[in-house]
Amino acid sequence: MAFVVFVTYRSGQLLRAGWLPSTNLMLSWPDNLVRLGLIVACVGVAVLWGPGAQALGWSLAYLGQDLAWGALAGLILTLVIAVSGRAIERRWGGKLTDDRLARYILPTNACEWIGVCVAMLPAAALEELLFRSLPLGGLSWLMPPWWLMWPLALLFGLLHWLQGAWGVFGATLLAVAFSLLFLASGSLWTTIAAHYVFNLGQLIVAHRSGLQPLRGLLHGFSARSSFCLHNDLLS
Repeated sequence: MAFVVFVTYRSGQLLRAGWLPSTNLMLSWPDNLVRLGLIVACVGVAVLWGPGAQALGWSLAYLGQDLAWGALAGLILTLVIAVSGRAIERRWGGKLTDDRLARYILPTNACEWIGVCVAMLPAAALEELLFRSLPLGGLSWLMPPWWLMWPLALLFGLLHWLQGAWGVFGATLLAVAFSLLFLASGSLWTTIAAHYVFNLGQLIVAHRSGLQPLRGLLHGFSARSSFCLHNDLLS
């Protein structure tokens, strides 16, 4: 978790300083390999020293039902955040959150959409392992999970500092909702599904609202420049 916090903070500093990635951040092979490695490490730690699959929410007994309920919860959370966000923006004006991060991961074509949809799954799984399953399920002997979920939610919210104060506030509330969902359902699969659907829903909402990928703007400029140069050479 400390490693994830450090990397997220440093990445946010780079983006805040104006660094513009040349590719979709969600499609970075090093980042995705690190996520997969951390997932393997989390699973290894849980298998060696954890309290068992049931306590960690890994039971497959009701997998289909857990995934369905999680997807429904993620959809509801997406709608609630989208509607309330727009209502607040109309009331006070301006944007609630900094949308740069969304613009860095918004796909520019169909292939990127497929890649991002796939890459979002390990991203959601890692965060749910680190902030729900392992601490709330694995550390219940140290602190009641209903108490532990609050500092975890705040830490999760602070990881979204790049999105501004409202982004931190919204992410904290979202983490509380995911923690409550985990504790109520007793299933990691439910929260992974909810987290995944919510992240994908936020991306679709951003796309439908007309938000433009930053790389898309650069690619479009490059394409137009190449086209003009090609016409100049032909003429």
